[in-house]
Amino acid sequence: MDLRFTPDEAAFRAEVRAFIRDNLPADIRERLRLGHPARKEDIVAWQRILNRKGWAAPHWPKEHG
Repeated sequence: MDLRFTPDEAAFRAEVRAFIRDNLPADIRERLRLGHPARKEDIVAWQRILNRKGWAAPHWPKEHG
């Protein structure tokens, strides 16, 4: 069984890593790095960032909003 990522999967993985690196606010990153739980405001802020990227509900049909 070959468990290596396909080229498409590896590219998507790199895209996600870069997106998180470039878009996760520093204050949220630091809180999480220190082991603190995400606050409600952190979750809302991150959800908005994901919404702008179109990653909030990846299987939701575009015609439904």
